[in-house]
Amino acid sequence: MSAPNPSDDGTPAAVTKGQRTVARVLDAAEGLFAERGFEGASLREIARRAGIQQPGLYNYFESKQSLYTAVLDRALQPMSRAIASQLEAASDPGAMPAALPAVMTDILLEHPKMAALFQRALQGDPESLGNRLVMDWLDRLFAEGLAALERAGAGSLDRVDLALQTIAMFNLTTGFFLAERVFETMAGGRISDPEVVARQKRLLDRIARATLGDGSSAVDSGPRTTR
Repeated sequence: MSAPNPSDDGTPAAVTKGQRTVARVLDAAEGLFAERGFEGASLREIARRAGIQQPGLYNYFESKQSLYTAVLDRALQPMSRAIASQLEAASDPGAMPAALPAVMTDILLEHPKMAALFQRALQGDPESLGNRLVMDWLDRLFAEGLAALERAGAGSLDRVDLALQTIAMFNLTTGFFLAERVFETMAGGRISDPEVVARQKRLLDRIARATLGDGSSAVDSGPRTTR
């Protein structure tokens, strides 16, 4: 849920009871949609996880589809803005910025279940309503990326290279969150721990510079602490 708007004196406005309820509902829905998909998740279970009665959901969302759309918008609107900002600021207008995977990691840390939701939609029935909604969003992100590159002066784009760069970036970021149980088994701890996230970002930087071709090498990206 987005931060409350500041008041006239610049201080953050107080979060209302309704806003807290909406945040709980969205958190519960995000997790259940990731586990069971759009069709498999019930409003009854979402309400139970959010700690409210099912009829109370309709005070905030008119249908399961509107709730699913809100879950997507909450996570993907910031992602859309980050992609546009990174592409417009890129030193090489024809390439995916190497810093983008780390930026996307920060966004997904706020909504770690979205990685599983994406994967479920990409691998599921392309005709199902929930999967179509996800793909519509991903198509929109791709189109916005193209537009940002064009505004940055990329000119004639190689769409195959851009598609491959986008897929690589997507896999680098979402794969981290999908492997949470594997990490816990192999290394202990949690992938959301700040030190683990910092190490992941350093790894992303090295891989991204090698695969996304921003014109710089890993050794040029500044000193790093070795462990």
